[in-house]
Amino acid sequence: MQSAVGGFVNGVTMAINIDSARFLLSCRRCGVSFESSLTLGRQEFYLTPAETRRVLREQGLDPANWPELFPGTYPNYADAFWRVLGARRHETMDASPYEGATLTHDLNLPVPQRLHEQFTAVCDGGTLEHVFDFPRALRNCLEMIKPGGHFLGLTPANNFFGHGLYQLSPELYFRALNAANGFQIERMYAIELGWCHRWFEVANPATSGARVSLINRYPVLLFLQAKKLGTVPLFDRAPQQSDYADKWASATPASHATPTLLPGIARPSQNRLLALAPRLCRAFEYFVHTRFNPAFSFRHRRSFRPIDPRRLSMP
Repeated sequence: MQSAVGGFVNGVTMAINIDSARFLLSCRRCGVSFESSLTLGRQEFYLTPAETRRVLREQGLDPANWPELFPGTYPNYADAFWRVLGARRHETMDASPYEGATLTHDLNLPVPQRLHEQFTAVCDGGTLEHVFDFPRALRNCLEMIKPGGHFLGLTPANNFFGHGLYQLSPELYFRALNAANGFQIERMYAIELGWCHRWFEVANPATSGARVSLINRYPVLLFLQAKKLGTVPLFDRAPQQSDYADKWASATPASHATPTLLPGIARPSQNRLLALAPRLCRAFEYFVHTRFNPAFSFRHRRSFRPIDPRRLSMP
């Protein structure tokens, strides 16, 4: 799979970088079992020795106990890192054998029954956005997880235009990985790859009452940890976006009038303003949909809570 959430994000290799290493190590401390793990694609390890020592010590691990993480070559494949996570069995799946994956399978097609519920952890390190039949590919991942196991997603989000076939959003995962489909999202983070390199915990739109909308300058990664509660028919009912589902379930259908153009101003007043000063109103409307509007930025606290990535698994 041509993908990378770490390392050189425009390249064709899949890679663990310092952000994904921190997240995965924190998953280990938060109770995720990596005993039998499957990763989509064979990932490379893009941490320098200094970065490797730093993230291990952050998680209370002694680098001296893991000499295979320091082979003297950079980069190298991440197989040794999965052993640090606790993997006794580690499989890799790709559509092609060119990088030495242990399982060759096109995720556009159903996975064989023999792979169902075989893994305690299935990790997408930046593959699913490259698969045309995304629902089938996600279903494949979820079917391969044992009850009590976890799906771990590390995927490009904002400002990766052209990187893959899709850019994925928090709403998609919150709606697909819910109790109706036998899953529960335990954690989700957005990581902005700018100069400040900020991390934010992402709220579920269904509980926060606000869409997780973002217009920003830098690329953003989305990391998530979801637990499989049990085996149920997956996507028996197609997931629907939360705010639309709430409106459709409302006892009082919304008006069919023109949607609000200027937030905070009643629609009759908007119509009068638009008639009197159309250019000014349109300019304000365009300004609303920019990164300077808190509702579309990381300043929106109903959607994003700043966190310290060095303390991901701390109380």
